[in-house]
Amino acid sequence: MGATTMCGHYVCHIKKDQQWVIFNDQKVCASEKPPKDLGYLYFYRRVTEFNLAESTVPSFLEMSNRHTCLLILVALCLGSVRCEEFYIEQGKIVMMSCSGAPSKAIEWLYNKQPCLKEDSRTGSILKGLAQMCSTGRARMIGSDLRIAHLVHADAGIYTCESKTVRYEHRLYVISVSASPACPLLPGTEAELRCQISGGSDVKPVWLRPDGKHGETSEMGSHTLQSVDPADNGTWACQIKSELRLSLSITVLGLSSTPKLTMSQGGSVLLPCIASQSLSSIGSLRLQEGGWERLSPGPTRLLSLEKKGGQLFWNSTGVQRNTLLFEENKLDANLSVTLKKVTVQQAGQYQCFLTFQGKGTVSAQVSLEVKGQPGVTGDGPGTNGLQPKNKEGFLGLNLWVWLAVGAGCLVLTLLTIIIVYLNRRNKRMKRRARKLRSMRQPLTNRDYCQCNRNTEAGRPNGRQRDKSSVKERQR
Repeated sequence: MGATTMCGHYVCHIKKDQQWVIFNDQKVCASEKPPKDLGYLYFYRRVTEFNLAESTVPSFLEMSNRHTCLLILVALCLGSVRCEEFYIEQGKIVMMSCSGAPSKAIEWLYNKQPCLKEDSRTGSILKGLAQMCSTGRARMIGSDLRIAHLVHADAGIYTCESKTVRYEHRLYVISVSASPACPLLPGTEAELRCQISGGSDVKPVWLRPDGKHGETSEMGSHTLQSVDPADNGTWACQIKSELRLSLSITVLGLSSTPKLTMSQGGSVLLPCIASQSLSSIGSLRLQEGGWERLSPGPTRLLSLEKKGGQLFWNSTGVQRNTLLFEENKLDANLSVTLKKVTVQQAGQYQCFLTFQGKGTVSAQVSLEVKGQPGVTGDGPGTNGLQPKNKEGFLGLNLWVWLAVGAGCLVLTLLTIIIVYLNRRNKRMKRRARKLRSMRQPLTNRDYCQCNRNTEAGRPNGRQRDKSSVKERQR
């Protein structure tokens, strides 16, 4: 088989222990029907007491010496055929070689259907009907074939053919996924899938984050009957010893302190921390959430609301003098603080998140309030944050008396300033009156007022001088 006996790919058939074995490069398999009549080179070994009539030597190879056996090695020229296997992850790129082929007149086949062909005269590339070829994801680089953005439909047999060589490659496309998509809720059921397209005989194995083997079905899937926070981490689908695909599994949960002890009158923090940011919860749609008191009677303390895709606490109707919470957008910290706790506030509290059609995750806190006001000790499960609240004089706290004292001081200063300004104004007025009374007249008034001619007005200096001269002349 093949164009000539001087070139090509050779395989060997050997008969040992009454069984034929084929050696094809690194592959060694049992040969059920060795093509003895197509051999290119035969080797024999002489043995004693060999019955030539019972041998399986073809008629054209029968020898006159009955003590000569059939050769044990048959070298066949099967043409230039080479097969390679590729296990490539979905979305990646694969490069299949056609080394040794001439630079022109090469044709690539997909499952024996034309994919890409180079015209020997013009050098142009002709595209077949295969999806990866017609859409341009497959292209020839020299004599090699490159396929980008692999999908499961690309799996199959790719053949490179020319006048002198023929290469055959088998492509397997693999992918890993989780159903439903992450993040997962505790207690729900999930399936981890490891899909291999192309008809591979390899059975994948799932490895847990701690390295232990998980039970894997024939289809390459692993089922989590009840998701647990311990399942959080990186899982791996092992295809071969040197090939693994990783899948990150995230389990959304809420963590808190199971029991808290606080003295009456202090402040206590009710912790509630999500295992991941609530702004990146993927396909989960939050229906409601918040804090509620379960016992002795169910009471809603605080609720979540969405504004522009972000989570905030809804402060409508909340008593801020007894509850302290974050005013800005929330990420993973849903903790709140109870202020001035009383014995009546002791009980079971719950932080919860409910997702549409998925379920609810929650964390509970048991609060114990002691009757004696003040701070608690630093023992386990306690949370003493505030100093002791002691009663002040006449039933008022110290800060109230400080406020009253400061107000009185300000009022006294204002009174002093007003009195001082009033007295100052009075002094200035008396001084102004005294200055006006001491002012001297500007004209001489020692003339007779009764004989004064009011119509003529006041005489000037010349007129007085003329009248005095006339009186003297008289």
